[in-house]
Amino acid sequence: MIKNYFKLTWRNIKANKVLSFLNILGLTSGLFCFLLIYLWISSENSVNKYHTNIDDLYSVYLTSSDGPGFGYGTPSLLYKELKEKVPEIEGVVAMSNNNRNYTFSNNKKVLKQKGKHVSEDYFNMFSFNILEGNASNALRNPNDIAISKDMAELFFDNVKSAIGQTLTFENSKALKITMVFELGSKNTTENSDFYLSFDSLFAESPWMTDWKNLGTYTFVQLTKGADEKQVEQKLKTFLKDYESVSLLAIELQPYGDSYLYADLESGSGKIEYVRLFGIIAFLIMLIASINFMNLASAGSIKRAKEIGVRKVLGAGKGSLVGQFLGEAILLSLSSLFFALIFIALVLPVFNQITDKNIDLENLPISTWIMVLLITLFTGILSGSYPAFLLSSFKVTDIFKKKIETSSRTKWIRKALVVFQFTISVVFISCMLIISKQIDYVQNKDIGFERENLLAVTLSEDLQKNYNAFKTGALQISGVNSVTKTSHILLGDYGTSPEVIWNGKSDDDGSLFTGMVGSIDFIKTYGAKLLMGRDLIHNNPDNIEYLINESAMKQMKMENPLGQTISFWGNSGTIVGVVKDFHFSSLKESIFPLVIRSEGYVEFNTAFIKYNTDNVQQTLASIESLHATLNPAFPFEYKFMDSEYNKLYKSESTFYKLSTFFSILAILISCLGLFGLVMFTAEQRTKEIGMRKVVGASVFAITSLITRDFIKLILLGIAIGIPIAWYFMNKWLTNYEYRIDMPWWVFVTTGSLIISIALVTVSFESIKIALVNPIKSLKND
Repeated sequence: MIKNYFKLTWRNIKANKVLSFLNILGLTSGLFCFLLIYLWISSENSVNKYHTNIDDLYSVYLTSSDGPGFGYGTPSLLYKELKEKVPEIEGVVAMSNNNRNYTFSNNKKVLKQKGKHVSEDYFNMFSFNILEGNASNALRNPNDIAISKDMAELFFDNVKSAIGQTLTFENSKALKITMVFELGSKNTTENSDFYLSFDSLFAESPWMTDWKNLGTYTFVQLTKGADEKQVEQKLKTFLKDYESVSLLAIELQPYGDSYLYADLESGSGKIEYVRLFGIIAFLIMLIASINFMNLASAGSIKRAKEIGVRKVLGAGKGSLVGQFLGEAILLSLSSLFFALIFIALVLPVFNQITDKNIDLENLPISTWIMVLLITLFTGILSGSYPAFLLSSFKVTDIFKKKIETSSRTKWIRKALVVFQFTISVVFISCMLIISKQIDYVQNKDIGFERENLLAVTLSEDLQKNYNAFKTGALQISGVNSVTKTSHILLGDYGTSPEVIWNGKSDDDGSLFTGMVGSIDFIKTYGAKLLMGRDLIHNNPDNIEYLINESAMKQMKMENPLGQTISFWGNSGTIVGVVKDFHFSSLKESIFPLVIRSEGYVEFNTAFIKYNTDNVQQTLASIESLHATLNPAFPFEYKFMDSEYNKLYKSESTFYKLSTFFSILAILISCLGLFGLVMFTAEQRTKEIGMRKVVGASVFAITSLITRDFIKLILLGIAIGIPIAWYFMNKWLTNYEYRIDMPWWVFVTTGSLIISIALVTVSFESIKIALVNPIKSLKND
């Protein structure tokens, strides 16, 4: 029997080549989109979840007494206190809050590598493939270093020969290689080339001994069987005895959730995009299934005699339903084959866009089983309506050529087309609004001149020789100004309550972010002064402060110039107020900022303002100057406009993918519309023939057919626009700074949908209208 089903299916495909092609094309497109999104969602959901102890690992974050989340920054001393005083905690790790590039050298090479400082429990708590060395004591001493396999192969002949060797760090001290590792999985946010001892960072950073500085990430591993809620309740009051942070409470977040739920205040984050793409995948697959139903219905009349003969020969309804469902499943499996071919072809580009490492060859067997089940379900869903429709035909009606579908069935098909175009309207409208918001954030005046602004890393040697570097840079044609700062203030930033001013109450836990600036900061950064002046010296005995508008409001100062404030114990005078400028995503409001002229924080970055006359020549001259003054270190720089755009990487990725999927959604919807036109042609063949006999023109017949479909499309547009408005209005509220909802987007979307649909409908309608009426009426 199954063999006969295959034969009948193949015979039907050959007899209806166009219809079969459209069926397979629609299902292939739907499965292609669905499976591609499914692979991405699976990858997103498994990020950082490969660790052996994942069920017991937690990220620590802090909240204030009134509840709002402050983020993952914690006091650097916290990890030691937790380990000593909380018995339910088996292990604690402290980690520096930035993944910096440092210079390493041996007798052969000088290279920049990216890494962090971590405490010694790190390799015991988190899973790595240890190639050489011992995880339990890899970072026991301040001058120990653990390096990746790739880093070992860069500096040495092989991994084994790296153990026990030394690398010169920042041209200042020798580090002993105690371990070589490989990441436990490619699907991780951890991308460090090396890890240094956290104790060594303590020795070099006096500010870390201050409990008020929240510049360290902390992770804990609970003991087996420990109740997370009970431990968290105990930790809420843990800091009450530490005066400077007594108003803060410790909270725990499962480490596996920290990637998707990084927005602690809203309990959201990248999970929103996962959910959104999940909905998109479901809807596209539903559109493709609807297509199959409409196209199969369109071809039902052609198979009427086959059904009649089989019923006369004794075939029951169950047998016919089984046959048609089998055909649908077979077509689904064929579509899966083609979809996987297309996925394999586009996967490299998809991985590049989404920054993923999805590989079909290495997918787990569970994923393949799920893909197969999805395909079978799609076949059953797509084939169910046509199967029950075709098997319900009566034998007498078939041979008397009185096959008609009920008004209810007609309305179902029409409703399916309306649904398809409703979804297409939502997709296109959302795509256009997202593109406008991305364009807005990329071109908005953010309060400082990010264009033509170069950030150059200053090594310790170059910090000492900064004046010569600045003098030399200013002599280069194209360089307008130079300044130095403690860091690049863009994206992630640390916070601290350690700002003291006259009139601050004891229970004021206001948080500020800070940086160290230098002479010509305003001139180079392009920020705007509201009052006062720029920094004019870096005298540690006469510290100056710039503050932004938000800081002025936070401190409730009407005339802050000349007033004294202290940040991290450095007392100084406010000399200027800077107009608020954005140094994080436009999703966030501008944070209170203080810029200090001096302190114990080193100047890590030089900012160079240049003109665009000859950028490559200017850059080459700066690199040459750097090589002259700092020959032991590679030249490292970043363009600030590129760094700013990185803040919106998720939005940019979402826009690119939604554009692609929107185009496919329109294509699939048009296939469904084409199928319904074919079905209408089958049902109204004689009517059209008779109209032509009595003198109806091609235009009149085309208009007759087209008019009904345009009504359906207009209904889809009318339903889709409010839905798109609702979802996009909700999405835009994630941004503190956003566009107004553009009404023209919906007009453009409607016009585009109608134009595409008209082309689709008119093509088939004209073809029908041109048929010789003799052929239409000869069998009557």
